[in-house]
Amino acid sequence: MKSVFFFCCLLNLCTVVYAQQDSSGVYLTITDFQNKKLAYPIDCRTQKHKIKQTSFSEQKFVKVIHNDSVITLSKSEVFGYRDCKGLSHRFIDKVNYAILNPTEYIILYKHEIRAHKRSELHYMFSRGIEGHVYRLSKENLKQAFSDQLEFQKKIDEVFKNDPELSRYDKATKTYLINWLYGRVKT
Repeated sequence: MKSVFFFCCLLNLCTVVYAQQDSSGVYLTITDFQNKKLAYPIDCRTQKHKIKQTSFSEQKFVKVIHNDSVITLSKSEVFGYRDCKGLSHRFIDKVNYAILNPTEYIILYKHEIRAHKRSELHYMFSRGIEGHVYRLSKENLKQAFSDQLEFQKKIDEVFKNDPELSRYDKATKTYLINWLYGRVKT
């Protein structure tokens, strides 16, 4: 009897986790993001909605088309959203940034500006999800971690230029900057 109960609990847990991975909606606050609580949620396998926003920084609103209703939200009052691909996004100064590594300590954000025949990537970072957001550069990392001299030294030793800061290490399945931070902290 205990094994049947355990199996049912495990099956229920798997269903909840699977449903969260296939859901989309809006994170109204940082706390909602941390708790994975979506406003205007949908199950991407069975429902459709649209989260419309432009990459232009002067656009102040995001529109959510949900259950035949249009909800207009101010980007300054919304933390971000999760798309049906499972990628979370955050609004920083009214611009949409993909959150590349939401579970790591140094959070990296990416925004792609597409222009005629080329695109430009902009990276930002924060020290934890609640930390101040900075443009990703060696200088800004050292400023944000001014209390950790060993980490500052390692930044200069490992990274030759700013674009290297967004490198992902497939072997450790983490961004190199976080791997380095973890090595210095231990």
